[in-house]
Amino acid sequence: MEINILNPSHMDELIELLSQSFLLPYKQVTWVNEKSIRNCIGIFEKNKLVSALVINPFEVYIRGKLFTLSGIGGVATLPEHRGKNYIHILLKEAIKISKDRGLIFSSLYPFSYEFYRLFGWELCGFQKRYRVKLRLIPKFKETEKVKKIPLTDWNYIKPVYEKYAKNFSGMIKRSDERWENNIFWTKDLTYLYVYEDIDLEGYVLYQVVKGSINKINVREIIALNTSAYKGLLRIFSRQSINIEEAEWIAEINDSLHLILPNPYIYCNIEPTFMLRIIELKKAIEGMSFVEDIKENIFVEIKDNYAEWNNGVFKLIVEDGKGFLEKENTSYWDISLSINTLFQIISGFISITQAFDLGLIEVNKKIILRLNKIFTTYPTFSCDYF
Repeated sequence: MEINILNPSHMDELIELLSQSFLLPYKQVTWVNEKSIRNCIGIFEKNKLVSALVINPFEVYIRGKLFTLSGIGGVATLPEHRGKNYIHILLKEAIKISKDRGLIFSSLYPFSYEFYRLFGWELCGFQKRYRVKLRLIPKFKETEKVKKIPLTDWNYIKPVYEKYAKNFSGMIKRSDERWENNIFWTKDLTYLYVYEDIDLEGYVLYQVVKGSINKINVREIIALNTSAYKGLLRIFSRQSINIEEAEWIAEINDSLHLILPNPYIYCNIEPTFMLRIIELKKAIEGMSFVEDIKENIFVEIKDNYAEWNNGVFKLIVEDGKGFLEKENTSYWDISLSINTLFQIISGFISITQAFDLGLIEVNKKIILRLNKIFTTYPTFSCDYF
């Protein structure tokens, strides 16, 4: 058994591996190409690729600041080679490679939350999934400011996405290549509408899916305010003659139930992505803090797969900046796992919630001080990989 970074000569083997593991036709494994395969690592037995994953380099918004990110995907092992802990080996290697490449955080969409939690990734987001009968959407007057634009004009909507993305920990800063993949994943019955008042304030990208029940499958709906949301929703109901319902995902605090006259709609709350800290020191020192906070806190971090994050650190916060210094001491004010630390850093949970859930050990006298350092913050992501 040996581990190697893949290259274009392994493309056919990787496509076969992914096709069999995820039960996909070859033609649907579209992301594998000569460029992307160089971000993949694999395990070989007798020169045959038997297990692999991809380390996608991205940038991610955390509390409004951009950080480098390794997006883990394509995690697969051939059926006849499962049970050999190959994914364990690859995940450990992926953490080391991510550090070597200067990637500060890591994200993935898990097949098992329990499994990836063992390696330091932790749940950091929920989303709402709506299925709405189009007849329940009223005739909002805001639709007068909605217009259809060609898919080729996708550059026009980028500023709206960027404004929205900065409001959530977990949103990806998209490259042009990723935008094109999102927009042109399929052109069949795919439409792009924008809401524009004085400025561009929202857009919706959706596909019509024909079947026993014709439905609108919303690939993405982004609205910077309620007026834009109403205007875009009305586009759906105008198609109620031959389309019955629309389905889309939204961030957990989305206000659809308060917008519709009848709030009794299908809404499922779903856990989504997991995140991990790769480089704790760089993460803390890249963040912004409240200007008037001045604190020195000793933090014990437990990270079984990244020894550089493991131990007792002194967290210094002053002048809106954070600093982290490793200490040779057994004293600490708060002790927690790398998993829980990211939930707190991202804003997904508060120090008080972490304490109530039994996720941290802490001197109760400093809980309020810690809550001021790490306030809660919305989390969401609408990019899958």
